[in-house]
Amino acid sequence: MIKSVYGRGVILSRFQYCTLIAENGPVADSGGTISFRGNSQGGTARVELLGPIGSGTLAIDSHNSPGVTVGSVEGDGEILLGSNNLTVGTNNLSTTFSGLIEDGPSGKVAGSLTKVGTGTFTLSNASLTDTYTGGTTVSGGTLIVNNRNYSATGTGPVQVTAGTLGGKGKISGAVTVGTGSGTGAFLAPAAGTTVQATLTIRSALTFDTDATYTCTLRAKQNRARTDQVIANGVTINSGAMIALSGETMGVLTQGMVLTLISNTSANPISGTFSNLPDGSIVTINGNNFQANYEGGDGNDLTLTATN
Repeated sequence: MIKSVYGRGVILSRFQYCTLIAENGPVADSGGTISFRGNSQGGTARVELLGPIGSGTLAIDSHNSPGVTVGSVEGDGEILLGSNNLTVGTNNLSTTFSGLIEDGPSGKVAGSLTKVGTGTFTLSNASLTDTYTGGTTVSGGTLIVNNRNYSATGTGPVQVTAGTLGGKGKISGAVTVGTGSGTGAFLAPAAGTTVQATLTIRSALTFDTDATYTCTLRAKQNRARTDQVIANGVTINSGAMIALSGETMGVLTQGMVLTLISNTSANPISGTFSNLPDGSIVTINGNNFQANYEGGDGNDLTLTATN
């Protein structure tokens, strides 16, 4: 375990199988910094950034392109990317980061984040003012966005090439699930929980041919909760699938409507899920629902109980 505290910095070359801690000092602006420079790498190191924003800091903005790989990041400090990419997840741990991710004060832009491995990385408040701009990639495991304001993933696009994107937070950039030729790319708002969640995407959402939208619901008589995605424009390419599951108690009230995708764009949803054509009937726990891609205010994906 290596600590950087009280305004001191640690400059790293190569670390594996260790814990790196940057924590708050006794006075303002005296937090520690873990700095990767040159061609240094973090391997599977566990990085802990402790204390309020501006205290414990991970800095890769002086590193050579394309960036740095670390095992995991957690805490509530600050990450400075510069123009580099930070790859997180090689130790397969599940961690939460509630601090600030930004391109940094160096004037460099287009810093980016990549999630790999099998663990879950939760961003609960990670970009308070949309401060990293180069985009986010999910290549393995699960990335959860649970922020209340702004965007957990900065201003750039989000690409899910494999693994899962979920959460109840907000995303500023366009989201693409799948690559068109891969397998195992999922959008699942309630990933890792048993509580239905709404994920808000302020830009467009695209499901590629190898994508799956995992949606859970809980309903009883005339009351229901369902996972939902809100997006400003939705494209569903041929081959994309939807996985519906949940709990329905008893016979549901006929005509009850569940909104699975709320499309805030004036344009209709483009395409349909391959296993849920427009107007088709799907049965969940003995209750029948009809799919409608022109539901809600005319361009949402809804399920209506028919029974």
